Amino acid sequence: MGLMLAIENTIIDESVKPAIEWINGRPVQKLMPTDLHGILQLAFAKFIEAWAKIYERRRGKVITEWRFIIPPNSYNTESLVPDVAYLSNYFDLPKSERTYPRIPPEIAVEILSPGDDATEVESRRKFFLWWGVKLVLIADAEQRTVEYHESEEYFGKLNENDTFTSAVFPTLSIPLKPIFAELDEPE
Repeated sequence: MGLMLAIENTIIDESVKPAIEWINGRPVQKLMPTDLHGILQLAFAKFIEAWAKIYERRRGKVITEWRFIIPPNSYNTESLVPDVAYLSNYFDLPKSERTYPRIPPEIAVEILSPGDDATEVESRRKFFLWWGVKLVLIADAEQRTVEYHESEEYFGKLNENDTFTSAVFPTLSIPLKPIFAELDEPE
């Protein structure tokens, strides 16, 4: 049996896949990801990791499906598992706090899955910004678009021919064409 995690008197079995998040006072199992979801997840993770190694302090980590524990009673959400997360001070944390960080990542990427509930996606986005995530990206494989949110006031939507540039991370520039090209069939 896998690791069990107790949140709000509810036991979450970490061996259950896909992961269970605790949103709006109830456990919500993430949808089973599709191949397109996994391809985009890997593409974003590789790109952000390459950027972080060059431009950030090399003290951070990019991890997929990483559970973050939120202080109890802070937002009616106690545990979220972003598809991709970047935490700049990973290696500055004690080893005991790295598995389930209790601080927000700087970047959270959500890849939409067919059947994702728009209300829950919006709830996660709002929570991430409230908690202090500096950049939230929401990618749609079917539409080949990316919504970006650096605050409630600074946001937008881009298509695969655009390049995302960040006001919060001035060195971060993500050309979306090569990210979405990972979805293309070989010639």
